[in-house]
Amino acid sequence: MILNIPLAIWFGGLAIISMFITAGFGVAVFKYHKNVFKYHKMFAITTITLAVIHLVFAVLLWVFGKPI
Repeated sequence: MILNIPLAIWFGGLAIISMFITAGFGVAVFKYHKNVFKYHKMFAITTITLAVIHLVFAVLLWVFGKPI
């Protein structure tokens, strides 16, 4: 727990922020024709990784009921 908030919440927040950044890069690529596709892919992988970590912590919190 960081600042008395479970890690599942922290990773969920980071995953949402990363998803918005990924979407912003996607809009920049397709609408404004910017050459940021490599950053879009990197943030997509980061988003998936953060979401999986969030899932693991949330399931552990749900099953055991004790925050990590």
